[in-house]
Amino acid sequence: MEKAVMIGWVLSTLGAVPLFLGGVINFLKLPMAVKNTEHVGFPLTVVRTFGLTKVSIAILSLVPATALIGVILATGWMGGAIAAHVRVKERYFIQIIIPIAIWVGFGLRHQTEMHSLLGF
Repeated sequence: MEKAVMIGWVLSTLGAVPLFLGGVINFLKLPMAVKNTEHVGFPLTVVRTFGLTKVSIAILSLVPATALIGVILATGWMGGAIAAHVRVKERYFIQIIIPIAIWVGFGLRHQTEMHSLLGF
């Protein structure tokens, strides 16, 4: 496997793992997920839905056939997470890093598609 593609897989996985694990934590409605969801102002009725969504986005971003949809959804999801953290005056560095890792990973894994997206 080409070195750039291998690095792409590593970056994609590093971006998807926090989404996946966070989704599992939410889906299981662990106390940490309940506390964090309430803290940023969302009702507890959405905790499991958030979990399922995060797990789905992580999987979509790693499956080659759905990776573009996954990275777009990850970007949107993290944009919402940034907005929630800004609202409660918390740091949001991780929420910026995750979609960057996923996009760079996608670009390295799918160089032809990325060139088309960027107009090269």
